[in-house]
Amino acid sequence: MAIIFEPLMGNTFVARGPTNLGLYVFRQGDADRAVLIDSGGDEDAGRRILRECERLGVELSMVINTHSNADHCGGNAFLSRRSGCAIAATEMEAVFLNYPQLEPSFLSGSFPQKALRNKFLMAQPSRANCLLEPPCILTLDKDGKVELSAGASQSMSQSTSEGAPTWESQDSPARIAASAPSGAPPASTSQGARGLHIISLPGHYFSMIGVLTPDKVFFVADSLAGAPILEKYDIFFLYDIEAELATLSMLESSEAEWFVPAHAEPTRDVKSLVDINRTKIFEIADVILAAVNVKEYDGEGVSLEDVMAAVFSHYDIVLNANQYVLVGSTIRSYLSWLCDQGRLEYGFEHQRMIFRIKR
Repeated sequence: MAIIFEPLMGNTFVARGPTNLGLYVFRQGDADRAVLIDSGGDEDAGRRILRECERLGVELSMVINTHSNADHCGGNAFLSRRSGCAIAATEMEAVFLNYPQLEPSFLSGSFPQKALRNKFLMAQPSRANCLLEPPCILTLDKDGKVELSAGASQSMSQSTSEGAPTWESQDSPARIAASAPSGAPPASTSQGARGLHIISLPGHYFSMIGVLTPDKVFFVADSLAGAPILEKYDIFFLYDIEAELATLSMLESSEAEWFVPAHAEPTRDVKSLVDINRTKIFEIADVILAAVNVKEYDGEGVSLEDVMAAVFSHYDIVLNANQYVLVGSTIRSYLSWLCDQGRLEYGFEHQRMIFRIKR
């Protein structure tokens, strides 16, 4: 598939595809130096990106990886080797870039079987030589060297105080109030210095970030799934449900003019997309609670496998090895969240870990 960077605003470009990519060009006299936001799924993507940079007449100086999922960093190794560009990521995601076998190991909870050691879950190893600590601002000097400044604007360094919205289950009058976790994203993403704002977007993955350009284009990675994705798959991978809800609240209060999710069309109307994602999260939580409640009628708790099977059946999910670990891991994250929120409790019966509705 061709990778074509099209101008969105000012010096900010977007390449639409299975994983949307970003490009910001620092125009400095005779030199136009580009920072790439994510690198696609494989070496071929990297090769096509370099061709596009040549077509645009820009020098690729850096790749910023929003996170370490293979479809976001698969072009890193080729681009670094061929162009000498720097690779930037948060410290935790950098470990996964360097040791990609960690992803299928984490998802499966064990040494991954051969079926999971594939390019969808494991990119070629790449080493981040620029570690990002959000919130910070990244710029390139006149010689193309990276400059990082911490703190950004005051509004950018403040965490949200209101937290995520409350949720009332259709099956129960009890409410869940998910407050912003430690290190939650800022309440405002106002533009400050003329550089790339690196903003924490926890929820989807361990230490995911977004990139806000000086043109007020916000690349929000996998913090938002598009309606077609949710309609097709229903369950979008999430690592930390509470953090995701806080991130959604931050995004809908952002002052950016454009939002570019990795798996949805760029949009100015982020509130509608946030609503779709938030509604789906609450729906999945209700499905899990219902599965536990229905199967608890005989007085015994419900095993993890029973919960997973009920959710798979509810959404008619066709399983393969990748889907099983991705959706299964997400369901376990929901169970952790529901236990932490006091809606479920866990125990052990008949040598099994079980879950019950907390009465």
